[in-house]
Amino acid sequence: MCIKQWAVALLFGSLVLGTTSCAKEEPQEPLPCVFPDILAGVWNLSDVTVSPETISVDGTEYKVADHIFKASIFNGLTVAPSKLKIVGETTGEKATLISVVDGVEKTFEVALKDGKLSVHNFPFGSVARKDGQLKLEIAVTNNLLDQMPPSHFANSEAGIILKALVDQGLDLKITATGKK
Repeated sequence: MCIKQWAVALLFGSLVLGTTSCAKEEPQEPLPCVFPDILAGVWNLSDVTVSPETISVDGTEYKVADHIFKASIFNGLTVAPSKLKIVGETTGEKATLISVVDGVEKTFEVALKDGKLSVHNFPFGSVARKDGQLKLEIAVTNNLLDQMPPSHFANSEAGIILKALVDQGLDLKITATGKK
């Protein structure tokens, strides 16, 4: 009979111990703000900055922002994007950079997953929502620029600037703030 009492006592003790250890509330970290329903929509972009601001090629100084969006890596946006449209899909998310030239929209679509932008599986930047605003950052490393095919460096001014970025070992960084 003594063994049955010990067994019941051990069983009861393990139940009490298990219940009290599970009852503790552990602090949970907030979820990252990268869900389609939070980022989805059309954001009007402002404060677009391009780094480097200028680049020198054969003694001629070029303002990078005036030419870089004409490059083939931006699918011919021609000017800095004024809008960013984010759409959630069942297989992931999609972001579309939109620039408007003479009333005509030009677009450049990129993949968006967990707040990270990519083009053809190459990391391209990030988006995040903070304080009701969207923070967009496009970052193209010099290493990635250096791996581009020679056709991207054609004799256009945008191609010349891309080539100069590679030759001078510079990264391309573009930031913008968005509001709905």
